[in-house]
Amino acid sequence: MKTRILLPTLMVAVVGMSAACSTDTTSPQIDDATLLLSVQPAGGAANVSVSDPVVVMFDHAMGVGMEAYAALHEGSVTGPVVAGLWTRSQDGTQLMFVPTSPLKPSTTYVIHLGGEMMDANGGIVNLEMHGTGMGGTWASQTMMTGGMGGQNTNHMGSGWQHPSNGSFGMVFTFTTSA
Repeated sequence: MKTRILLPTLMVAVVGMSAACSTDTTSPQIDDATLLLSVQPAGGAANVSVSDPVVVMFDHAMGVGMEAYAALHEGSVTGPVVAGLWTRSQDGTQLMFVPTSPLKPSTTYVIHLGGEMMDANGGIVNLEMHGTGMGGTWASQTMMTGGMGGQNTNHMGSGWQHPSNGSFGMVFTFTTSA
């Protein structure tokens, strides 16, 4: 019995597999990117203790220096940045914030994560998959300028703007207890 190979069919299959496996190195790879796993306190949290830690967790290591694209604001995303230090865990999967002074009671705070945060492999972090479920919202240009045409230049530059959706990262708002 002879086996026939249908060459055109085989070529189509190889070309199809090749296209499916190719990667576009000119655009950010969002689909297989590192995921945001948790934000503490989560967006919308109320009665948060002024001594509770601010911790952001990812499923893979973050790139060195990405803590520069995390901020804690008082009041709103355009409010003053709370003085303190963002640090990266030894394995790179957590960013932690320690304020210089305790947070104020009965005050609204906003955790702001830059839209172009990268993991240790240079991939854009996927904030959206779990971020919105943790109370996060995309920071729009209107939010960043306060709708008044001003510009919050500290958080609108390189590293803060998401390469695909144009947002200025994701924000998580919480309120401390009295």
